[in-house]
Amino acid sequence: MSRLPLRPPALRRAWLFVPGADAASHAQALASGADAIVADLEEMTAAADRPSARALIISMLREAERRGLIGAVRINKLENDGHADLQGIMSGAPRAVFLPHAESAAQLVALDEAIASLERTHGIQEGTTEIVPTIESAKGLVALGALLKSSPRIRCCMLAVEDLAANLGARRTPRGQELLHARSRFLIECIAADCVPIDLPCTYRSATVLAADLDISTQLGFTSKCAVSAGQVDAINRALTPSDDDATAAGGLIAAYEAQMSGRPIDVAPWIDAPDKNNATRLLKRHAAIRTFDEAIKAAQSDNPRY
Repeated sequence: MSRLPLRPPALRRAWLFVPGADAASHAQALASGADAIVADLEEMTAAADRPSARALIISMLREAERRGLIGAVRINKLENDGHADLQGIMSGAPRAVFLPHAESAAQLVALDEAIASLERTHGIQEGTTEIVPTIESAKGLVALGALLKSSPRIRCCMLAVEDLAANLGARRTPRGQELLHARSRFLIECIAADCVPIDLPCTYRSATVLAADLDISTQLGFTSKCAVSAGQVDAINRALTPSDDDATAAGGLIAAYEAQMSGRPIDVAPWIDAPDKNNATRLLKRHAAIRTFDEAIKAAQSDNPRY
């Protein structure tokens, strides 16, 4: 039976992290509207609960696949419980495996090799399981260029927040200015490596703080963000998805800009500057890409009542 189209890295907006051992959170995440669901076996799952969590995660991964979502798992470092995590979850064919505290290419090469071996064991097409390094330290951030070249499985990379701030000695604030340079550096390194940067999560509960954080995220250029609760998903998706009204306004602005530059008379009084026109062009491109993918999903669902 055919599968739903796989959402490409550039169109994955909210990556929702959930505890590995909490089946209710898995069900809530599957219905949240998140493009990707990450079952966390590291920080969100106690060591004693990991064996039972791995079995729950396999069910979550299979249901995510059925729904056309990206099902992923954050394992522990390989030198801790990481190998046991992989052994326990790879039969569920995760679309991505997150590696915490990534700081060296050797860590990622070792993970690539471990995944490849288990892909062969479970009959998974080799190379299809993505690796998502998680950057949680200054050492990882300054080595990022080399890390992203270490495996062809790396198509996305995530910036952490609390461990990173602790490593830097930064005093956390709702405005997040203390991590602005790290976010910018992270995004630049990822874009240079043709890798999708996943912005750090907002770990404050305030909707106002989340809105301000998303404004910074979109200004910097992020199109993908980590969520730490299902309640954040709608806000993230709205911020990272141009609406039809946004697209109409952007098209009008571009037409007015072109008329302005050609010398034709226009009804728009204010002068339209090139940065505004460039913003509108990017918005239209993203709107079209998301709409095209969503239409492909709907067509696949209508062709198969299973979905």
